[in-house]
Amino acid sequence: MISVAQSQLDSQPSSKMTMKHNIENGSSTPFHSKKRVRFASGEFGAKATKNESDPEDSDASFITSTTTNTSSKKIKVTRPMRNVKDFVRNALDERANGKMAGYEKLRRKFQASPEVFDEQSPAPSSQELQMTIKALTSVVSRLDTKCESLVEDIIATNWVGRDNMFVSAYVKLLANLVSAHAHYMGSVTKMLVQNLGSISKVRMNLPGYEPVNKNTVYDRVHFALQYILDLVPTASTSTLYPLLVQCYPHQKDNKVEHILYVDNCLRIIDYVPSIRHKLLTVIISHVIKIDIEIQGDLEDLDDSVGEQLEAEIMQVDVEDDVSEDEDSDDDEEATETTDKPEAEEQDAEEESEDDDEESDAEDDFGGETPEKRLKRLRESVDKLDNLLDLLFGYYAKHIPETEADKIPTREVTESYENLQSTFWQTIFPTYQSRYTQFLMFWAAQRFPHFSDHFSALMVQRMIDGQAPQHTRITSTAYIASYIARAKTVKASDVKSVVNLMCRWLGDYMNLREAECKFPDANRYRWFYQVVQAVMYIFCYRWRDLHFLDEEDEESIELHLANSRSLPWIPDLHVLKRVIGSRFNPLKVCSQAVVDTFADTAFHLQFMTCWSIIEENKRNGLGPEEYMLDCYFPFDPYTLKKSRRWIDPVYIVWQPAKPEDEDDSDENSSDDEDDAAEWPYKVDGEAEVDEGDSSETHSM
Repeated sequence: MISVAQSQLDSQPSSKMTMKHNIENGSSTPFHSKKRVRFASGEFGAKATKNESDPEDSDASFITSTTTNTSSKKIKVTRPMRNVKDFVRNALDERANGKMAGYEKLRRKFQASPEVFDEQSPAPSSQELQMTIKALTSVVSRLDTKCESLVEDIIATNWVGRDNMFVSAYVKLLANLVSAHAHYMGSVTKMLVQNLGSISKVRMNLPGYEPVNKNTVYDRVHFALQYILDLVPTASTSTLYPLLVQCYPHQKDNKVEHILYVDNCLRIIDYVPSIRHKLLTVIISHVIKIDIEIQGDLEDLDDSVGEQLEAEIMQVDVEDDVSEDEDSDDDEEATETTDKPEAEEQDAEEESEDDDEESDAEDDFGGETPEKRLKRLRESVDKLDNLLDLLFGYYAKHIPETEADKIPTREVTESYENLQSTFWQTIFPTYQSRYTQFLMFWAAQRFPHFSDHFSALMVQRMIDGQAPQHTRITSTAYIASYIARAKTVKASDVKSVVNLMCRWLGDYMNLREAECKFPDANRYRWFYQVVQAVMYIFCYRWRDLHFLDEEDEESIELHLANSRSLPWIPDLHVLKRVIGSRFNPLKVCSQAVVDTFADTAFHLQFMTCWSIIEENKRNGLGPEEYMLDCYFPFDPYTLKKSRRWIDPVYIVWQPAKPEDEDDSDENSSDDEDDAAEWPYKVDGEAEVDEGDSSETHSM
């Protein structure tokens, strides 16, 4: 199987690096490999001659010597290779007979660190170690559990920073090892997975070798994984997947560690499709934990500090203390792994050391000073931003944008369905996530078929009387937020959803209005959620809820200028009946939604709500815990980097009443200020304090 990783590795410039060899007499002679590594169809290394099938000839045939103005010639070191093979066989034979001297000497070849010069026990040259690896490959069946200590040393040796020929031989040994001894699969795979995170510069800059960068290291690791999994396919689910979950960075680890690991996981699932859905679910689950932690920390901050951070998040394009150059580096991080993250990782370590030297004055946050807490929150927001940008980029490749009338392919549909499954399993049940759910918001708009399906499922769950109440309430918030904010949703679809919701409200009124004596948020919470959803959609999509041509601005403005109500869709008028009933939803629904709906409905000549609102205020609105919160999952997306995926498909709030239009009505004028940025402060939260029933919090 020929992979992208193989071809990339094959073309690395390190294939022509200078090597220092110490074969028999300990002298160091420079050689240049003139043959590129061939990683294809299970072949490791380059075949130079037709006789290279002979193990004793092929073992050293890749070594060449070059001089100025002369062609390179092959130097066969058959005798040294045979000596190495004899040494390995003798060491294993003696080990079987209880003599450990040769075996321990063999182990020290792999234990010696090439990064540090030790005069007493110098590390073997790359060529010597490579010949040892080839010799071990020929007797791999003997490396059973009795030789486990030697195998551990082989697995622990630094191989990623050497030349391509060494990597070729080493990966071949690993592949043969796990094929002959299945119990080594876990150790080998774990070593490879542990190389998917940050890599120290020391490991990539071995003395006597040209430095390698992170891209080269990761290409080599992916090549090794892919080659081994081709030989042992069952290991992908039994071994690789559990280790990828086990080695996943902790949510408090720095941004660079997360970006590198997630980026490499996304590479893995492209050539190991059997774990794609499960691994993407794990990644999204970790991302949403960071998301929730940020929202919780924001709520715990003092008002002034929280508003400062919220303002920074909202106004990053204007007031961002990250330079354009650093933003450029971040872009490179999220799209391809480079050496940039390592420098940032070092900076992060230095900053961490500086933090340790700061005052340890305790506050209400477990000993964390406000400055440290604010700094940590900024880093968490940046981490979340970059991780979501990676995920959007991944799904953009698998759910590509195409013409609206095109039917998605089977592969595209499968990718969307997998994301949707993860959404229902992980994102939908999670309360207080702020940004992760936008993956679904974005993906559903890639094809009209996806959008219709997503809307239909939400509506179905919203009106399902057998579903738990928190499921119905959450579904109502999602469908309202999606219809209001999704730019690609057609006017006909907006009408269909609102018609259905209004008919449901009418049926509910017919069934239960007689029993209602006064507004009761606990008893009729589901009903109030639907009312609030319709009001919310009306404020955003009123241009789609009448029979005029929504593109005919002149007709719309003419109606408004003549103080004439627009020809609204018939089912919408049930809202007037609902608002004037004893259910009195304006007393229970979020005041941010109520006030903005009242202002919008008044300006559009749909209905007047001020008298009811004033009466409710005079009588008291009741305890906040009985009122609905203003949670709509697709509130404004403000992350500075990943918002580029959302902005093209997102409807921003625009009040129905122009800002420069005077209004003599005192109530309407007072509420116009709220409507201008309705219903959000800088962080996208409701202007009123959120109050929830225990059922809502159980989400």
